Amino acid sequence: MMQSSRGFHFDRAGLKSVPWSGCAAICTVAMVTLGILTLSSCKAPAVPSVATVSVNSEQLGAEIPKGFLGFSNEVSTSGMGLPTPSAEARGSIHPPAGVPADAQMTYVLGEPAAPNTGFYTMMRNLGPGLLRLGGNSQDKTCWSPKAAPHPAWCQGPITPDQLKLYATAAGAAGWQMTVGLNLLENSPRWALSEVTQGVAKEIPADRILGLEIGNEPDLFARTPARPKNYSPQDYVHDALGYIHAFRANPTARKYGLVAPAVCCGWRNPQDLGIILRGLGSDLKLVSVHNYTTSTCGQRNVTAAELLSPERMQKFDDLSKKLVAVAQPYHLPIALLETNSASCGGMAGVSNAFASSVWGLDYMFNVAQDGYSNINFHFSYRAGGSAYNPVQTFGWKVANQEHYENVAQPLYYAMYMFAKNASGEHFLPASITTKSNITSFATTACPGCAVHVFVINEDGKASGPVDVHLSGKTGKASLLMLKAPTLHSLAADVRYGGQQFDTEGDIGAPQTTSVQPGSNGDYRFTLPNASAAVLTISR
Repeated sequence: MMQSSRGFHFDRAGLKSVPWSGCAAICTVAMVTLGILTLSSCKAPAVPSVATVSVNSEQLGAEIPKGFLGFSNEVSTSGMGLPTPSAEARGSIHPPAGVPADAQMTYVLGEPAAPNTGFYTMMRNLGPGLLRLGGNSQDKTCWSPKAAPHPAWCQGPITPDQLKLYATAAGAAGWQMTVGLNLLENSPRWALSEVTQGVAKEIPADRILGLEIGNEPDLFARTPARPKNYSPQDYVHDALGYIHAFRANPTARKYGLVAPAVCCGWRNPQDLGIILRGLGSDLKLVSVHNYTTSTCGQRNVTAAELLSPERMQKFDDLSKKLVAVAQPYHLPIALLETNSASCGGMAGVSNAFASSVWGLDYMFNVAQDGYSNINFHFSYRAGGSAYNPVQTFGWKVANQEHYENVAQPLYYAMYMFAKNASGEHFLPASITTKSNITSFATTACPGCAVHVFVINEDGKASGPVDVHLSGKTGKASLLMLKAPTLHSLAADVRYGGQQFDTEGDIGAPQTTSVQPGSNGDYRFTLPNASAAVLTISR
């Protein structure tokens, strides 16, 4: 007897292949008329799995910090200096239905007199986190601009009300923050006045994890502020000027310090090593930046580029080396600014469901590489930045500010990670697949429920997934994050069938029960454009 893809073919009986719907009839004929042939069963063959996941539930790995997730936000909408993107990268970002057509994308924290409380709820949804205030505007905005060494470089002021707004946001969410200081002006005395007269007076000290000295100094040589040969050792010299000034002041010395916020030419083990040899003993946190792709220079990015496994592997290879550089100094290292594509993101990719599955996979890789935090960046380029995890539209009615917050696909991925992985331990997980599908597993403790994540980054793959968990297992529930396609926008994204509203609230997610098979393994269907978390009790 030979089995074909459509049915049985019996050589001796001369029967032709038939569809599986006719299986019972063929079995009856065979058993009655042939006599010599007995079939104990006539079941359709199991559909091949698109992926098989194996998890060792007995071997606890590294713990993901509870406060692992966070946001990186510009200190101001002034002074970012983002280059004009291509028309395709900029796209067309419109206010959602029910919002005035003239509503504009606005600063996500709101205004000092009108805080954006809905966004603060979205922060709080992610658990304890870290709000970084920095970005390009960090070195282009000034505390007391008239007193700055180069007032012409000050493209916007940092005011006490802005500092108070940062504190309001962090306090409402229960987050800590890092506050960026302008190093481009290169004046320790002037920066010290911002700390003592501004930060110390407007932000509770227990909210500040650290003060960050400069933003992306490896790009300073492109500005009039530094020579063309500006080096890591030069940065150490400049940063030490700030550090010594702060350590000599009783108010400023109580703050931890963060550096070097490198993004580009110096983001390598050699240059990071030079900086830490000079500053390591004075730091509380090492900060680096990364963007998976770039739309700078009018470049466009495809979903396939963003989701490339080779890109992720290249990032991991470098990241592990950077983490190793910080270890001798017993310093945590954070990916303090990151996102899908530098210069504001790529419309149709950075704000589409592709960014959700990329982001979930990325968060797990960043945690496995050994980073203490990951902060997804917000920016405010003309026409709107496509990669913002939450898009905020603002308008005024009778001189009163109103906000509409729209959770983007990337935010849904952050929420899924926060609810099911933050604070848990990795478990060894392997996946067998021919598709761009990845898997990770976590648990809170020995004997606790296991979360098995399966992330479909393949635009063409879908089908059954088999999950094997070592040890004794029990019932399981399945939660899906999905959209119709990888190019679907926020309106079509669902987390357990639910969506976030403008105030950051979401209904209870819907789950389905998954029973183990006779072999103790679990099988569920993974749709295209989706991420699943299978929660298995033990």
